[in-house]
Amino acid sequence: MKKTAVRPSIKDVKNGAYRYGSQLLKSLLMAGAALSLVSCSHSNQVHLSAGTANYSHYPDGGGLFVSAAFAPDGRLWRVVPEKLHVYADVSSDLGKPFSPPVLINNESQAIKVSGENRPGIVIDRNGIIYVIYAAESTQPVAIFYSVSKDNGQSFSTPMPLSDKAADANTFQGRFGVDRAGKVHVFWHDERNRTDWRQSGNAIYYTTIDGNSGLSASAQKLSDTLCDCCRIATAFDKNNQAVLFTRFIYPVGIRDHGMLRTQANSKEPQTWRVTFDDWVIEGCPEHGPAISISADSRYHIAWFTQGKVRQGLFYAYSDDEGRHFSTPLAFGESKTLPSHPDILAQGKHIILTWTEFDGKQIQLKVMHSNDGGVTWLPPKAIATNSADADFPFLLSNKQGVFVSWNSKLEGYRLIPLN
Repeated sequence: MKKTAVRPSIKDVKNGAYRYGSQLLKSLLMAGAALSLVSCSHSNQVHLSAGTANYSHYPDGGGLFVSAAFAPDGRLWRVVPEKLHVYADVSSDLGKPFSPPVLINNESQAIKVSGENRPGIVIDRNGIIYVIYAAESTQPVAIFYSVSKDNGQSFSTPMPLSDKAADANTFQGRFGVDRAGKVHVFWHDERNRTDWRQSGNAIYYTTIDGNSGLSASAQKLSDTLCDCCRIATAFDKNNQAVLFTRFIYPVGIRDHGMLRTQANSKEPQTWRVTFDDWVIEGCPEHGPAISISADSRYHIAWFTQGKVRQGLFYAYSDDEGRHFSTPLAFGESKTLPSHPDILAQGKHIILTWTEFDGKQIQLKVMHSNDGGVTWLPPKAIATNSADADFPFLLSNKQGVFVSWNSKLEGYRLIPLN
């Protein structure tokens, strides 16, 4: 089941620019260039120079695609991938500084990572730390999970997340913590693919208990998931999982749909949400974002290069995702807006994304104080002149922050209050 690596058809892609959803690839997509993409590229972690800010104490200088999460006690935990190992560290002072890293996988593995296929970390109400990451195994890529029950001093031996990890690729895992505090994991799974000429993966999920491990075998939720776009997750007022992700619709349209689980093991509900009519022979590696506010308004953000609209868009729904407001474009199209994240806190809605002018990457933020009906002007809150990761929104009792990592400046937790 080994897959062919993705190769761009544009001859002048060189000097390693086509990696990890690079800014050049974004430029080509935004320009509407035809790409001959046959499948996902599951890249190995690149080496970052030792001495990079916040990572000088890491054996290989740390990694670009980190993930972070606040614990109930307010501390900030990170999971940091390197070439052969994955580590966790913690900060008690909003990222200034972090503790010495704790090794998660004692046995070396070829770590597979990109902006979409990134490691994940969450901490439950009891302080148990959960980590997932992708690595080469029997298959070219498999998701592993590990837990720490001793406040991050040590982690359990990583185990495959999927019960079919030896037979089929699994990747792009995404955590979700429901309203009762249970930890769920959703991922791309290739076990059901029989015709490799046809695109589309399945979504599988399971739950993890910090004391007993996987609480159930993997369960399938849907087919025809766009091969390389990450899944966005939230939980509704009834504590059902709501997934927002890119699907493959008839004639090769790659638009977004919503999936909601149902109680009593009933079949999940799925329906199409965006109608941008983006037909592309490959996966854009550009997943969406979702957040559900306390008043049950759904807030979504996504990227498209369809016939109907192009760029970044936001919309909201007051009927549990069945109908959405007219899509609102945001970001400057000439500077390649990409990879949005969204967070809803009551009527306060926050969007963050990056833009690239060919020289610098700008981190931008935009706020709404009336549930997404109107928005304040966007602001640039940081810049970068080198490779940078996607931004993610985090919150705790102290406020809302943007979590952002870059090759030169290192990790930054930027307050928005």
